[in-house]
Amino acid sequence: MTRRLPRIGAHRRRSRRGDVIGIAVVALLMLALPLVASSSVINVGVYALIYALAALGLSLLMGLAGQVSLGQAGFFAIGAYTQAVLVTRYEWSGLPASVLAVAVTMTAALLVGLPLLRLRGHYLALATLGFGIIVTVLATESDFLGATSGIFGITKPELNNRTYNSPTEYYLLLVPVVLLGLWLARNIVESRIGRALGAVNDSEVAAESLGVDTFRLRVQVFVLSAAYASVAGTAFAHWLGVINPNAANFPLSVKFLLMAVLGGVGSVYGAVVGAFAVEGLDDGLRRLIPELLPGAVGEVQLIGFGILLTTIMIFLPGGLHQLWTGARRRMAGDTSAPVPEDEGEARLEPVADDVPLLAREGRPAPGTPLLEVRGLTKRFGGVTAVDDFDLTVAAGEIVALIGPNGAGKTTAFNMISGAVPPTAGEVTMAGTRVEGRKPHVFARAGATRTFQNLQIFASATVLGNVMVGRHLRSRSGMLGAALVLPARREERAVEESARELLELLGLGEDADRLAVDLPFGRQRLVEIARALALDPDLLLLDEPMAGLSGTERRELARLLRRLRAGGMAIVLVEHDVEAVLALADRVAVLEDGVRIALGTPDEVRHDPAVIAAYLGVEPEDEAATAAAEAGTP
Repeated sequence: MTRRLPRIGAHRRRSRRGDVIGIAVVALLMLALPLVASSSVINVGVYALIYALAALGLSLLMGLAGQVSLGQAGFFAIGAYTQAVLVTRYEWSGLPASVLAVAVTMTAALLVGLPLLRLRGHYLALATLGFGIIVTVLATESDFLGATSGIFGITKPELNNRTYNSPTEYYLLLVPVVLLGLWLARNIVESRIGRALGAVNDSEVAAESLGVDTFRLRVQVFVLSAAYASVAGTAFAHWLGVINPNAANFPLSVKFLLMAVLGGVGSVYGAVVGAFAVEGLDDGLRRLIPELLPGAVGEVQLIGFGILLTTIMIFLPGGLHQLWTGARRRMAGDTSAPVPEDEGEARLEPVADDVPLLAREGRPAPGTPLLEVRGLTKRFGGVTAVDDFDLTVAAGEIVALIGPNGAGKTTAFNMISGAVPPTAGEVTMAGTRVEGRKPHVFARAGATRTFQNLQIFASATVLGNVMVGRHLRSRSGMLGAALVLPARREERAVEESARELLELLGLGEDADRLAVDLPFGRQRLVEIARALALDPDLLLLDEPMAGLSGTERRELARLLRRLRAGGMAIVLVEHDVEAVLALADRVAVLEDGVRIALGTPDEVRHDPAVIAAYLGVEPEDEAATAAAEAGTP
């Protein structure tokens, strides 16, 4: 038998415990450095702490939002320049100036992020690179900002009548700031926001179908990342005493990127480790290479630095965090394995089909029209995939959408749910027009879907997948997540309801396993459980029985009947026609994108056009039609 993990949140708690241990180790090492290091080494540590803040913001952007920015130095410079202007020109004290500098940087990030975050991948990276170049040019050409000379005379920070002007004092001043940044980042990663963004990275369309507004969340993380860079910029300005256009240049953005990647973007503390590693390597190689290669100066000294980092990226893509995680798992003796295909079938409690499931107050009464599709059409170039499709679905009924392969069933689903914009037609869900809008709009109207090709969130556990489904049933935002306390009670309620749902579907024992470790059929059930976690009024299921065993198919059919008894409307695409005819109240048949039949299962079973579509006989061929009617389509 396969060894199972403990059921009470073991995977999630182990992850949290690992983060806590990692942060504690990093904190102890940071505090110990001044006790054992020379002044020159501590000076390197000061720069490492400053840059760690900017790299931490970038790590959040990459690890949560999945976006690579080459303009982080631009936000670093905006914070630094704002701080310098307020302190030197307007004689503000350091702390109020820092608050305003962060606000200015976040505003700039919002204005930049709204258009740029509509881009993806290398397009976004190039666009943010252009932003950094713009900041550099503006700083160079602005007399108000000191042009190429920059702004001088920025004083060292003062606190309690004490000036922090030595490397050791400034280092110790920065340590609590970095630890605070780590704590806030960890809270966000472990929150509703972090969970949703992790889901977006795994499958954007699935996350959107559960109500996650991916664009809004990406903008929020982009602004948050800029805030971290701004704090780093203000600290840099005070330590160096001068700020010039070099603070926004491309090499500094690359340096921040290297720190985040080297430390490991999958870790909240990886950016800090990466910052110390990069600064330590940089300083060490600058000293070592001239001794090995006499006369080597300038950029030549950085060749070894680049070679070493490139080697690490090739052989250790997960960064230093990958080493730590592997070592911790070996020490803990983690030998968990995927569940074999022939073990651990989900089992539901034997309950009558007419016993309502997930009924709730406020759900539309049975018979109330929920989904109304009119004239839905989709053309791909010269090919019409769906042509003038009409369908009305009422609360408390199961409607099946069947047809031969390539009939346009999944395309119709995609248009209805918002994954694909229609060429023409209207889709109304609970009185809200949703055609051509994003899937999260469809979800907010009270509907969601599963997918023909599995869209499991691979980085999450079974429980984590289902908790994403509760996204619209929870409310904590970025600030509440960062501060933890306002969101703690809500998180407990979300986890409890997700576990209850998993028990209903016979998946309770696998709650704390990674979803991708389950057999294919069980992953299907996870996807259905995740959709049900939204508590929808309408559920679209695209081939839900594919990959299920015979027992699981029968149990799923009973589950759907109980959901119907609870007032939920269900539309399903399924190739098992016999199962569909036994389950559905009404059946719609598509052929070549056109609806050729709509009626009860018995009416559809004996419809000549349906028989022709499935068996290839002409409706006029009475003998063949009669023979086909004796069986099933």
